[in-house]
Amino acid sequence: MKKFLIGLVLAVLAAPLTQAGAASDYPSRPIRWIVPFTAGGPADVIARLVAPKISAELGQPIVIENRAGADSNIGHEAAARATPDGYTILYVVPNLVTNPSLYKAAVDPIKELAPVSQLTAQSYLLLAGADFKAKSVADIIARAKDRGVTCASGGGLPGFGCEWLRSMTKADFVHVPFKGNAPALTALMGGQVDILIDLFNTALPQVKAGRVQPVALTRAERGNPLPDLPVIAETLPGFVLVGWHGVMAPAGTPEAVIRKLNAAFGKALEDPDVRRRISDSYIEVAHGSPEAFGRILEEDLRKYAQITQAAGIQKQ
Repeated sequence: MKKFLIGLVLAVLAAPLTQAGAASDYPSRPIRWIVPFTAGGPADVIARLVAPKISAELGQPIVIENRAGADSNIGHEAAARATPDGYTILYVVPNLVTNPSLYKAAVDPIKELAPVSQLTAQSYLLLAGADFKAKSVADIIARAKDRGVTCASGGGLPGFGCEWLRSMTKADFVHVPFKGNAPALTALMGGQVDILIDLFNTALPQVKAGRVQPVALTRAERGNPLPDLPVIAETLPGFVLVGWHGVMAPAGTPEAVIRKLNAAFGKALEDPDVRRRISDSYIEVAHGSPEAFGRILEEDLRKYAQITQAAGIQKQ
C-alpha cells in the first residue's frame, strides 16, 4: 500500500515535467490539419493561408486533409478519434456546436475535443427587398405579427437567425432555406422572400447597387463595414449572431502542446498579409486563449440548442 501511495505521489509530481517535456520536443513530425470541407471553400482557403505561417513557426509541415461530408460530422469524428498528441488538429466553424442539436451521432465538442485557438469572427447583415415597406427591425416585427414575413437564409447560422427571430418575437416569421447565399439573395431581389440574413461579401455589392436595403447588423455593437447601421440587439436585446472559425484538438491533448499551438496561431494571425486577406472578405481576425474560445463554444452550444428546441426541430 505504501509503495502504491509513493508511486502515485511521484506520478503526480512528474506530470508537469512530462507536460513540459512534451512541449519542448513538440512537434517532431508533420501535423495533420483536418478541414471538414471540400477544397476551395472559405475554411479551406483560410487554412491554406495560415498553414505555411504555422509551419514556419513550429518547424514542421502542416498537412491539410480535406474530410468533407455529413455536415462536417465525418471530419469532426476523425479528429475526435485521433490520438491526442498534438499531431492531429481540426478546423472548426459553428456547425461544430449546432450539429449536436441536429444530429444524433454528432461529436460532443466539449467532451470529445479541446479548444486550441479562435481564428476569426464574422457577423451578418439583415436585408430587406428594395420594395419592402418595413425599414427597421421594429417595422419588420410589426409586419410579421400582422401578416407574416418570409425570412430567407443560405443555411448555417443565418438559418438559426430566422428561427431565433420567430421564437424571440412570437411573430409569424417563416424560415425559407436555400442551398447557398447566392440563390437566397436572388430570391430577395426578385421579391420571392421578404428579408434575408446574409454574408457581407455577397450582400454589399447589391446594397451599393440599390437592389436590396440594409436593415441591421447581427453583431453586438455597431461597427464596420456599415458603422451607421443599427444592430438587431438594439431592438431585441440579446440577439447577437456571430460566426467564427477556429482550431481544436482531440480531448486529452497535453495542455502544454495546446499552448504552443495557440501561440503559433496567434503569431500567424499577426502577419499583415494574412490579416489583410482575411479582412478583405469582411471577416475579423480574432485570436485569444484556449479558455476564451472554450467559453464561446459552451455559450453557443447552449444558445443553438435552445433555438432548435423552440423551433421544434427533431434530431436526424
